[in-house]
Amino acid sequence: MTLRTTATDWLKLVRWKHWLKNSFLVAPALFSEHFSDGSTIALALLAFVCFCPLASGIYLINDVVDRRSDAAHPRKRHRPVASGRIGAIPALIAGLGLLGAAFVLAGLTLPRSVAGFMLAYLLNSLLYTAWLKNRVIVDVLLIAAGFVLRLLAGCAAIGVEPTSWLIVCGFTLALVLGFGKRRAEVQAMEVTRNYRPALISYDVPKLNTLLGVCSAVCLMGYTLYTIAPETVALHGTKNLLYTVPIVAYGLFRYLFKSMEGAGDGPTEILIADKVFAVTGLLWGTAVLAAITWK
Repeated sequence: MTLRTTATDWLKLVRWKHWLKNSFLVAPALFSEHFSDGSTIALALLAFVCFCPLASGIYLINDVVDRRSDAAHPRKRHRPVASGRIGAIPALIAGLGLLGAAFVLAGLTLPRSVAGFMLAYLLNSLLYTAWLKNRVIVDVLLIAAGFVLRLLAGCAAIGVEPTSWLIVCGFTLALVLGFGKRRAEVQAMEVTRNYRPALISYDVPKLNTLLGVCSAVCLMGYTLYTIAPETVALHGTKNLLYTVPIVAYGLFRYLFKSMEGAGDGPTEILIADKVFAVTGLLWGTAVLAAITWK
């Protein structure tokens, strides 16, 4: 095994591409009254940075625990630990080291409440890894809870109270991402292989229904948020309503891609499709324009 191969395997193991999910930590700053304050943005970005080693450490531990079941999966069997290219003990030690680094960094740079949400996120993830990932529907609810904890940590980092709209929109969007991930996994399954019970309990028609319901609630929630009296009062404008078509397009495109089996999950789908990057940039620009131009 060459040094280059080892480095590549470690990069795959920490799943740095999945740090994209930590963008949920920045959302509270974008939709707060302090969105133009440099110190607020800096704190939000620090929270993002702290969650990156936290998430990677959990992924390493998860890969060690799941190495045997991953070896039976048509795609996951190529992961470094499942394939045997990186040993379970080194991966576990590295995972614990990343977790420690995340909490030390947060303790030195952010309010204590952020570390509390990080601990809740860690416990939620360990509960998922050790037990509840085998419980159908509950597994996705725990994934969604992880995204909500990111939002709460982002609020704590900048010192703002989380709104009910933020929680509803974030939770339903996370459900869409979670069920989309399950659909991709189920579509990739082979009849002759053994998988964990939750995956066997799902099927494509059920997941299509769940995706449709969650997407509808998510889009409706965001639409109602943009016209809610408290939103208009906070930003002094009704212009956020005009960002709804962009959100609708991104949401529907994700549904199309997940139903086409375009990747292993939301991260792979979003990164592989450049249109999503353009859509996200356009949405962010539209939000800032709507808030700024009154």
